[in-house]
Amino acid sequence: MPWSNNPSLKLQDMYDQVYMHLISSSTHRDTILQVFGQIILAKDIPPDVGAIGIPTNSSSPKRIAAILGLKHNLVKRLVANFHSLLEGGDEYTDIKIRQQSFLEFLLDSSRSQELCIDVNDARLILRDAPLRTILIDEGT
Repeated sequence: MPWSNNPSLKLQDMYDQVYMHLISSSTHRDTILQVFGQIILAKDIPPDVGAIGIPTNSSSPKRIAAILGLKHNLVKRLVANFHSLLEGGDEYTDIKIRQQSFLEFLLDSSRSQELCIDVNDARLILRDAPLRTILIDEGT
């Protein structure tokens, strides 16, 4: 194995196995991967304010639920289930990835394999969701 002489690679491999297990064993695996994708996108979007006064770079459970067409309680529950990897409070507080190594894992297909976040797919979901997002943000 290439990491046998490098302790940091051994540690990375152990973390990767933990990340893989946590995500793969989730009953909402595909949904949490979509949530991760929107969290990753939000951190790189400029902090413009949308047409209705809500930042376009928000990663709050309410906003992510609107983008993905989910109930915001499901997103909040998923964040709670992954509390060791994510931080976030109420439905309006941005969700953040706690560890840089987890973010790197999600974006590196050689490490995360079928769990890799395809940022282009996440962008397509976001692009196709503006009307649904506006309706949710306005409370309708």
